[in-house]
Formats: sequence, structure tokens, C-alpha cells
Amino acid sequence: MTYNQIRCEAIHVKTESGICLGLAKTVRGEVFMLGPRTPEGKSMCFQAVGAIAAMKLALALTDKMEWETKDGFDVTCPHGVVTHRLSRERHAAG
Repeated sequence: MTYNQIRCEAIHVKTESGICLGLAKTVRGEVFMLGPRTPEGKSMCFQAVGAIAAMKLALALTDKMEWETKDGFDVTCPHGVVTHRLSRERHAAG
């Protein structure tokens, strides 16, 4: 069974400081690795997790789809403040 790790990067935060004003305080440039469990390392905004969950699953279980851009797939959080870019993490065979 194919299962890709998904790289999730906060590529844009609509504040002057680059830090989300919400409780999670997401910072532009933060990267989360999404695998079979919740993000490894630093945690991320739970509302953002809800927004990206379906797309994360699709990317994890499939090869590149025709609707994906070269860089991945962008998802904006429910508040419209943080945009996350989801992309498959490539691993060397072996």
C-alpha cells in the first residue's frame, strides 16, 4: 500500500508580523510532517488540521493527480488567515 508522508508548510499568513493572531500562533514558514499520526515535532492549529485532513489523505494514498500544481496543493484555514501548502515528501528507496 502506498503511503506518502505529507509536508505541510505555512506559506502565507495575512498579518504584518507573519504570525496568526489565533490561539495557535502559526508562523509563516513553519513546516509540519503529516504521517499516520498527528504532526510530528511541533504541533499545529487544530482548525487547520480539520481543513486539510481530506486533502492530506488523498495526497498520502495516491500518486500525483492532474489537478495538483507543480508545488503541491494550497489550503487556507477556516479563518482565511493562514495558507498551508501540502506536498508529498519524497524518500529515497532502500
